[in-house]
Amino acid sequence: KVQLKLRQDELKQLEWEREVLQQRFADVEAERDELYDRFVKTIYDVQQKSGFKNLLLEKKLAALDAQLEKKEAQLNEVLAASNLDPTAMAVVTQKLEDVMDGKNATIRDLQYELARMSKAYNDAVSAMQAKMEEHGIPVQELGFSLVPVDAAQPLGKAPAGLVV
Repeated sequence: KVQLKLRQDELKQLEWEREVLQQRFADVEAERDELYDRFVKTIYDVQQKSGFKNLLLEKKLAALDAQLEKKEAQLNEVLAASNLDPTAMAVVTQKLEDVMDGKNATIRDLQYELARMSKAYNDAVSAMQAKMEEHGIPVQELGFSLVPVDAAQPLGKAPAGLVV
């Protein structure tokens, strides 16, 4: 009888553990399903956003292509009106393209340098604010504010050469 009682108690314990494990399993399944639904929703949102961005970029590209064709047509009209021989026109066109490429490279370099310097300035101001707070000095006494950084520049999160 004692063994029967022990086996019945053991059975009740195992049934209780089984019930607990089934409840945990149901909870984990529900969490998994929720995570999967959120994952699918996030993927859908990202696809929508990227599709919209692609559409905008395609429209911008089409507009720029149209503008380029218009400018090339105007340039060709000017060159044709100048009565230059084709070899001279090719030389002038090549020189113009070289000048434009150089200026575009200079513009990109200056934009990069501006973004880098803005980031360095913002890092210095943030470091000063942190040190002032660390020493109990009100931040308002600093007198500097952060410079907005163009989101299109990839430097917004990169270090600017300062160690904080």
